[in-house]
Amino acid sequence: MNICSCVVHTHPDTGAEVAPRLAALPGVEVHAGMEADKLVVTIEDAGDSLAADTLGALTRVPGVINAVLIYHYGGDDAAHPAA
Repeated sequence: MNICSCVVHTHPDTGAEVAPRLAALPGVEVHAGMEADKLVVTIEDAGDSLAADTLGALTRVPGVINAVLIYHYGGDDAAHPAA
């Protein structure tokens, strides 16, 4: 499992317009920042779509200037048997 958080900077006055475009990407949730054009976004692996690939795709969404990775967690989802 991979979970990333990032800040996505949009062109002026387009944050509210760009947010639904981002949310349509696999594993993406937009949490805040629409009015400031600095969107707080989390990305999780979603099926065959890896968070890292989705992170790269953010900058190709119309209206996005850049995306800055703030935090990344990568861990094994499988339960480890007790020894």
